[in-house]
Amino acid sequence: MNDSSFTQSECPRSWEVSYFPLQDETGTITGLGIVGIETTEQKAALRERKRAEEALRASEQRYQNLAQLSPVGIFQTLIDGKCIYANERTCYLTGRTAEELLGGGWINAIHPDDRERMMQEWQKAASEQNYHYQCEYRFLRPNGEICWVLCQTLPELETDGTIKSYVGTLTDISAHKNAEQAIQKALEELQQTQAQLIQSEKMSSLGQLVAGVAHEINNPVNFIYGNLAPAREYTSDLLELLHLYQTTYPNPSTEILNQIEEIDLEFLIEDLPRLLSSMEVGADRIRQSVLSLRNFSRLDEAEMKAVDIHEGIDSTLLILQNRLKFKADRPAIAILKDYSRLPRIECYAGQLNQVFMNILTNAIDALEEYNKQRSLAEIQANPSTIQITTHYLLETGRVAISIKDNGPGMSESVRSRLFNPFFTTKPVGQGTGLGLAISHQIIVEKHGGSLQCNSQLGQGSEFRIEIPLHQTPIAN
Repeated sequence: MNDSSFTQSECPRSWEVSYFPLQDETGTITGLGIVGIETTEQKAALRERKRAEEALRASEQRYQNLAQLSPVGIFQTLIDGKCIYANERTCYLTGRTAEELLGGGWINAIHPDDRERMMQEWQKAASEQNYHYQCEYRFLRPNGEICWVLCQTLPELETDGTIKSYVGTLTDISAHKNAEQAIQKALEELQQTQAQLIQSEKMSSLGQLVAGVAHEINNPVNFIYGNLAPAREYTSDLLELLHLYQTTYPNPSTEILNQIEEIDLEFLIEDLPRLLSSMEVGADRIRQSVLSLRNFSRLDEAEMKAVDIHEGIDSTLLILQNRLKFKADRPAIAILKDYSRLPRIECYAGQLNQVFMNILTNAIDALEEYNKQRSLAEIQANPSTIQITTHYLLETGRVAISIKDNGPGMSESVRSRLFNPFFTTKPVGQGTGLGLAISHQIIVEKHGGSLQCNSQLGQGSEFRIEIPLHQTPIAN
């Protein structure tokens, strides 16, 4: 059989032909057998399969080219997070080569602070079929740069429906995050500046009030104090005159004797000088208090000048005296002073007094809260105290001021955030979280010094201030 056996109307066909001998019973070859198998449809199928494979390869190559040129990172990971594919953009975003990522470097490329969260996402993805997740996290590049990405993934499933791997994209959102952080930082700085202005205005108002009260008290007190010396002299003269009368006229009339007895003249003569002395002591104490109030306000000392910081501390304690005294609902707080002999210190006196006020107020607040938690026996066994120590550091040319209480202390997490703006452990409405932040700024930025807190739970707290004895004024 050959191709000539086909008619003109038939399509060409292909055959595979096999030949085999024909034998009789004796084994003698009597002829030749031919078997023909038509192969036209098989070859057509093979050609179609070949075309499909070529198209698939072309499609895969096209996908590979597009993936490599994509401005978005494209990757594939197993359900345990191991990377099995990463395009060039992914390598750029992570700062790693494809070999590094495929070798297990994918997890290491994620910022340490975000790794645990990402592993939780992968574990959740592995446990929930068809779970699509998207989240924001950071890559930490080997050069220290941080790249923020938006990661979105979809699962690839086996024929039985189980998750085989994940394919995903990475979109660089660093610019957005940086802008967001810049806006947040600017907002926080604005809030801090606003709060500091309010706090400064409050302190200024307090200083003006204190100065005004001191001025109003000072004038009449000076008038009283100034007249006490003449009053003592006049009284002494009158008493002397009375003594002369008694000597010259030893036998007074009955009316005078009755008056002497009624006013108890002997006691009056003895007590009047003591009364004047007591008035003088009281007037002098008021004068000293007024002086302390004026020292605290320092309205006339906005510029840096040399002052006695002990006066500032004592003036602040005077303002807070009412909170230190014993009252029916709270025990007294003892102030223990250990002042070294110090020269005058160049500083902004009013601002430094503000620091003393903030630290001492916080110490008093802590001790009051602590006492609410203690029994009377515990308070009597360990009374509340604030110890203030000053000394000169010869090796650094600085003055150190320590304000230490025997209160409850604080944890490390609280201590580490103590000088952060708006951080407070007090109930809402009882603290702005700015007092210590402003104090830190005054000491560090305005005076070139340092303000530190040492504290442990149950061991009290110590605030240590160090400022140079001499310094160049820093512009406000």
